[in-house]
Parts: sequence; C-alpha cells; structure tokens
Amino acid sequence: MIHPDDRGRAMLLSLLNGRGEHHLLDVREIVYLQTDGNGNITIYSYDDEYKMISTVKQLSGLLQQSGLVRTDRGTLINPNYLETFDGILGIIRLRTAIGEVIVPVPRKTQKQIMAYLKSVIDAAFDHE
Repeated sequence: MIHPDDRGRAMLLSLLNGRGEHHLLDVREIVYLQTDGNGNITIYSYDDEYKMISTVKQLSGLLQQSGLVRTDRGTLINPNYLETFDGILGIIRLRTAIGEVIVPVPRKTQKQIMAYLKSVIDAAFDHE
C-alpha cells in the first residue's frame, strides 16, 4: 500500500521487512527492487530488504514518478545510489550498507542512465 507523507511529497510503502516487522518505507530510500517473475518483489533499501506481492508493472508508474529508473522488466533502481556505470559491460554498481550490488543494464536503458548522469554532472557545475 502506498501513502503520501504529511507534506504530500514523499511516497511511503507499507511493507514487511526480513524479520516480519511492518515498516513504512519512503520510496526515496529504495536502492533497487527486483521481481522473481512470480509476483514476488524484493525491495532493497540501503540497510534492509522487504517483500511485497505485486508486479513491477503495477508499481513502476508510481515509482518512476519518484525518480526510480526501470532497467528491465523486473528491476527498478534508484540512481541516487549509483556508484558506477560501465556501458561496455552493461552494468551499474549500487551502494548499500553491505557493499556494492551489481545490476545488469540492457543497452536500451543505458541511454536513460547516461542522461541521468549527465544531468547530475551538469547540476554540479551549475552550483559551482
């Protein structure tokens, strides 16, 4: 279930974490999420993981509005956690509390990742 916060800006997901505890997770805290293809989604934050029964297709529109990028049919990533992007190997590295996670990025999505990285670099130069 998704809830707007008091300011109406953030989107909160009501989820169960790996210990079976209910938790409201701000979408901005999502590092990435993946589906197993059977309607079971695992959502990874920086320091925990959560389970949800849904499809990426059902969530992707809402999550993409929050800045997550769909890399393939079963994966969305939060570019704010992106450490490196290797266009030759077609992978990105995301940071979490337990280290790096490597996610494959199909060629058709690489343009979107590159556009994001360019916007971040441009924004950094604009603030100097």
